[in-house]
Amino acid sequence: MGKSTGEARIMTPHMVGIVVAMMCSAALVGVAMFTFHEETVSSRPAVIPYDFFWCAEDDHCVVVDKIGCCSCEQGGAQVAVNSWHRDDLRRFLKKACRPHDKQVCIQMDLCRDEFIARCVERRCRLVVAGE
Repeated sequence: MGKSTGEARIMTPHMVGIVVAMMCSAALVGVAMFTFHEETVSSRPAVIPYDFFWCAEDDHCVVVDKIGCCSCEQGGAQVAVNSWHRDDLRRFLKKACRPHDKQVCIQMDLCRDEFIARCVERRCRLVVAGE
């Protein structure tokens, strides 16, 4: 005769070991996901003030090699800003890119020498020289 459906199964030590190992693995995955979530939640977008880009004429604008946490030599981008706010931009990015040890930049030079800064519709913009 077959086993009745109401019988209790006895777990062998081997089965207990497998269950414990699976529970420990699930706990480790949960901890890793929670830690990853906490690290990513702490980042927030930083909006650069519009005044940094305002201009009335071409002489007000300069090209800077860093608009984010990485310079254009490290995979970042160039931008045209008002020359009066060049140091303000540097301080803003220094604060916005904290903590510095969490930033990941790549060693890829994306700087372009052909860009110049121009005032277009009262906003500093990068344009290709000669256009």
